[in-house]
Amino acid sequence: MRVLVTGGSGYIGSRVLRELAARDDVEELVDVDLRPPASAIPKVHFVERSVTEDLRDLFTGGRPFDLAMHLAWTVDPLRDAARQRRICIGGTGRFLEGCAAGGVKHLFFTSSGTAYGAHAEHATPLDESAPLRPRYHFQYSAEKREAEGLFTAHAQAHPGTLLQVVRPTVVIGPNVSNFIIRSMQKPVSLRPAGYDPTFQVVHEDDCAAAIVAVVSSRRPGAFNITAPGTLPMSLVQARLGSRALPVPPAVMLGAAFVAWHLRLTSLAEGPPEFVRFVTLPWKVSSRRLEQEVGFRFRHDALAAFESYLAARARPGS
Repeated sequence: MRVLVTGGSGYIGSRVLRELAARDDVEELVDVDLRPPASAIPKVHFVERSVTEDLRDLFTGGRPFDLAMHLAWTVDPLRDAARQRRICIGGTGRFLEGCAAGGVKHLFFTSSGTAYGAHAEHATPLDESAPLRPRYHFQYSAEKREAEGLFTAHAQAHPGTLLQVVRPTVVIGPNVSNFIIRSMQKPVSLRPAGYDPTFQVVHEDDCAAAIVAVVSSRRPGAFNITAPGTLPMSLVQARLGSRALPVPPAVMLGAAFVAWHLRLTSLAEGPPEFVRFVTLPWKVSSRRLEQEVGFRFRHDALAAFESYLAARARPGS
């Protein structure tokens, strides 16, 4: 197979490339990113290109690609919402234009469990048949939901297309660095008064392995990815050494609004809308991944979190 991957040099992308490179049926991997992988990966041909640029020449310049995977995205929120949209939604459009030009019949997109939205009804884990609700969202989750719609429309317009989507929860592990984890390890952090929210996570290596397992299965549709178990917010904050102050959700929302707009990263690094993903649930089930694909997680939620803590405790980290 020839495989094109956008964002292949990233946190999860580089792990996916290594997993794919180890397969005997993969001949060539084209990594489209702004920087090369941190270390050399067999079979990988790096192309320096932003997904905001025209990508069609990459899809039409040689033998057709058997699989195209869109992983390029901004995980940490940008304060420039228009730029974030150009990268995420504009980049999705450029990717799909390339797939159409090159006649790619197997498409893969890394979405997010946040695409379902945060709602009180989502306390019971959702399977993939649940609707992606238009509320409540922050820019990242809203655009993941929107991008899924673009992929679905493309597949409907191109009969015979195999479309696969994965929706991971919070990815964690020894190498993680995202605004969610950083927000909970500040000297002082907030927690909604009156209850202790729980988080779903997936270990970085399990996430990459699950992605490749889904691709290899050739089963169409969406697949949630989350490790067994959950993490109470109180445990995460305590283990990260943060002093948690319980406050009403409305106060959390107001504090996040002020911190975001005044760029007070010592208090918050995410947009105020993200507070709803702390005060309202967005739990998912990995039933399809485990039962239909046969995937087995190597780390449960606590083990994934412990791997991050162990790496953080190493000298020089």
